[in-house]
Amino acid sequence: MLDRSFPGEILSVTTYMNPLPKSTLYQPPKKVRASRQGDDVFITWTPVDMTLDDDRGYFIKAQVCLHGYLVDVVYHTDINNFTLTDEQTCDRPSNGTVQAVEKHGYTDPVQIPWP
Repeated sequence: MLDRSFPGEILSVTTYMNPLPKSTLYQPPKKVRASRQGDDVFITWTPVDMTLDDDRGYFIKAQVCLHGYLVDVVYHTDINNFTLTDEQTCDRPSNGTVQAVEKHGYTDPVQIPWP
């Protein structure tokens, strides 16, 4: 029989996110902007010009408010804009970054000016 008990407090477990492989071949996205319409946040940036062979799109990492809780979310997109849901019921502010992805790694993240 498998023992499913956990000795201790589950909330005391720390998490670790391994750093993403860094790319220095391309610059990070520029002119990152965000606007809000209700619970929808629309994010845009200037496309990063890279070779078709290297291009792997964009990576968005954010903390957004869902059902009253600030939760971590990650998204991928191949175009230079993205819309996500961010309710306005949390005590702490939402936030996020966007970075370009190429076959060797990720550019530096750029902070999204959260609306």
